[in-house]
This record gives sequence, structure tokens and C-alpha cells, in this order.
Amino acid sequence: MIKDKFKRIFISENSKKRIKFFSVLFVLIIIIAFAIFTVMKYEVEGEKEVPFKVGKIIVISSATTETQEKTTEQKDSAEQTETQQEQPQQPTESQENQTAEQQVQQAEQEKEDNYIWNEKVIQTNDICIVLDENKNYKSEQYIKNVKIENIEILENVKLGKIQVYMPNSLDDGLYKYTNDYLVGATLTYTGASSDNKKNLEIGNKGGCIFISFANVGIGEYKSNDDQEIIQGASILKKMNVSNEDLKFKVSFDLVIEAQDKTYKTNIVMDLPIEDLDGENEKGKEITDLNKLIYKRQ
Repeated sequence: MIKDKFKRIFISENSKKRIKFFSVLFVLIIIIAFAIFTVMKYEVEGEKEVPFKVGKIIVISSATTETQEKTTEQKDSAEQTETQQEQPQQPTESQENQTAEQQVQQAEQEKEDNYIWNEKVIQTNDICIVLDENKNYKSEQYIKNVKIENIEILENVKLGKIQVYMPNSLDDGLYKYTNDYLVGATLTYTGASSDNKKNLEIGNKGGCIFISFANVGIGEYKSNDDQEIIQGASILKKMNVSNEDLKFKVSFDLVIEAQDKTYKTNIVMDLPIEDLDGENEKGKEITDLNKLIYKRQ
């Protein structure tokens, strides 16, 4: 009897310990599962409320030209040709000894040196990102700075080379496609009283930042037929450059540093925004930006 009683007590104590252990384990599993769910949900949804967010993105796709500077050799050759045209001379012995193929090559070179138009063509994609203030945010915030970083070409063009440019600091146009204005690892706009794209400043209560993705390797447009070169993407058609040659996909991070916290979102864009077949430019205003996810840094 006594032995059986002790046995029942021992079993009861072990059962209580097992129940207590599994209860604690169950609670721990619930806590870990909730934590994992919260992290996963944050990764998918990000911040519910942010002080500033992208209100719209404006894209203008077009093309521009830059006059090709003649080299010293080309200038000398052009001057020599003009002199020869003014004063016809008898063929020299070396000219007489030239083969027909060499004469054709020389004629082509002289034509090359004396084109009326010899223009480097650049296909441009100018982007304006508009940041709006969240009027319902829990506290008043100001923008310290906005950065574009981690720029990556996800799908490259079939023809040319993509380079990234910031607005130029001069008065003649928004962009100059020279090495002085290439974007490095990061493009930073500083918060200020109002936008100033030349100084890379954005209004500290919201405003616009600018960046351009340009295809600088399309080639040259050479002609003796045009009386003038009209700026715009219509020149691409004259060069037989197709829309498929120009398409690319770009990705970059937009980092917004406010007073209290810093937020980051990733933007992916297909450029040019639309086919440029025969058009001088195409513009588009993108407002469906609900898929952008903002995360604290």
C-alpha cells in the first residue's frame, strides 16, 4: 500500500514537470513564431507610416547631339582639300601609282573629314523623383538629405553604353553629358529651404530630385543633306536605331534621411519609358507607387 502510494506521487510529480516543460516550450514556440512572422511581414510590407514618400516619378525619354570636334589631322586634311579644290593640280606620281581601292579609301576619308554634320548622338532618360510630405505623420519632420545609391543595370542595352549623370551647375540646360557630371557611387541632395537642382538641394519639407540615365554609345550621325539638325529622338530613326536596341532595366535605392530616422526604398525602371519611333521625345508621369516598400536603416 505505502509503496503504491509513493509510486503514484512520483508519477504525479513527473507528469506535472512534463506538463510545465511542454507549456514553457509551447509559449517559446509561439513567441519565436510571432517574431519570425513580424520580421517576414516587415520585409514584405515595410513601414506603415513614413514622414516622406515618393509621390510621383516623371520620366522624359529623348535624344540629343554633340558636335564631334575634328582632330588636328582632320582639320589639316580638310584645309588641304579646300586648297586643292581652289587650285587644281596635276596628279602627283604617288597619286598615279595608287590602286583603285586606295583611291576609293582616300575619297571616303576626304568625305568623312568634310561632312557638314558629324554629331555624336546620346539617347537620354531624364528622371524627376517627387517626394511628398506625409501631413498625418505623428511628428513634424524635415529632410536632412536624399541619396540615390546602389545603381545597377539589371538588363543592358543591345547597342551603346549606359552612363548616369547629375544636373549640371551651369545655366545652359539641365544636363551636360560630360565626365564632370557623372554620378559615382552615390548622388546626394541636401535638404534646404527650397529645391535647387543646380546645387543639388531639395526642399526640406518635400520637393524634387533629378538624375539622367543616358546611352552615350549609339554612334555618330553624319550627313551632308540636312540643313539643320533638330534635337530630339527623331534622329535615331535616321540612324536606323531600333527601340529594341535601346531598352534597358535599371535599379537603384532611394534613401531619405529625416530628423529622427532614415528610410530606404528600391526603385526599378524599364527605360526608355515608351517606344521612340520617329518621336522627338516621350514623357510619362508614374503615380502608381504603392508597391514601393520603405524600411528603416
